[in-house]
Amino acid sequence: MKLLPLFIAMLLMPFSINSATTYSTGVGTVEFNGKCKDNRPRSKDDHFKAIEKAKKAAWDKYTGKFSAEKMSNYMANSRSFVSELDKYITEYAILETDCSKSRRVYTVAIKASINSTMVDVTLAQYNSSTGASSALKGKRVAYYIVARKVSSAKSFDTKNTTQSEKITMIDSDESNYSDDTSVSFSGQTTERSKITTGGSAVKKSEQREYLLSDNQAGVDNAIANSLKRIQTRPMLGASIDTRTGNDELFDTIRQEFIGNTSNGESNISSNSFVTLVAGFDHPAISGRVEHFLLGTMDAGPPRIDPDTGLTAVDVYINAQLVWVDDGFEEILAFVGPIARTGLGADERLAENQALNLAADMAIDELINKI
Repeated sequence: MKLLPLFIAMLLMPFSINSATTYSTGVGTVEFNGKCKDNRPRSKDDHFKAIEKAKKAAWDKYTGKFSAEKMSNYMANSRSFVSELDKYITEYAILETDCSKSRRVYTVAIKASINSTMVDVTLAQYNSSTGASSALKGKRVAYYIVARKVSSAKSFDTKNTTQSEKITMIDSDESNYSDDTSVSFSGQTTERSKITTGGSAVKKSEQREYLLSDNQAGVDNAIANSLKRIQTRPMLGASIDTRTGNDELFDTIRQEFIGNTSNGESNISSNSFVTLVAGFDHPAISGRVEHFLLGTMDAGPPRIDPDTGLTAVDVYINAQLVWVDDGFEEILAFVGPIARTGLGADERLAENQALNLAADMAIDELINKI
């Protein structure tokens, strides 16, 4: 198989990279009659037939990562999507080609650029037209999702404890011999040893330390867009706090989620949680906003994706959906950690894509649980 050098493959990429783009690879194979030239069939028709199959494979790989609710909506409308693949797969780059004259088989591998925003918008339209709706449709939902960076992660070697047991057994064999004139005695002793070994392994959980991310706006946008996608009315949590006289509450929660607490735990304190819930019983809010999201989105360090050469960033989200009724809270659902990876020309673009993917998955799973 002829593999294009990475830098040449990058030069062949005609598309721009933005936070609405998701990348997926696919392979297409066709049989053909004829000869090969430059590792491709002479017939362009065979070449493009293989590309169409590769695009479909890349699309199936992309949709295969949908959440349960998103997949259900997609499957009900899959024919419409597949019939208009070029509407969603905006561009592609050829990564490898293999033309076998002896086997009469041509294979092409591509990296497809998929407009995930267009996919989500179309799914939302189908969702609305079929009468399907989430349990939160039309309701206001406040969100307190803290943007964090993993500053360090300490892992521990496995502690092994070995135990052994030695058992010694002695067998004695005695024989008496007798004749008319004398009696003799012979003795034989055999010693056998059995050693049993065993033990246990103990591994401590990884310890992570966090910093506040400078991309809180990216987290807020990702969560708001995901909530709008399921036809809710999202609100910044800080907006709720201002109306209830708790202007600094979200800043306090952010500090607590990076470990600035009396016990050093990276979590919201009980006092802050009680204050947060009490705010929803305030006359300015009570009966108008009853649900809020609380959690974190953690972005890992950037790395280079080996398949594309692009910058990759992993994002992890933990979130809970809380309902407040007459001053009493009820946790309706909890998700996480959910991990998603974004690709982009630089760290921020890759991170924003991962934020969007993780937010969509988390919101879908939360709705699927209530």
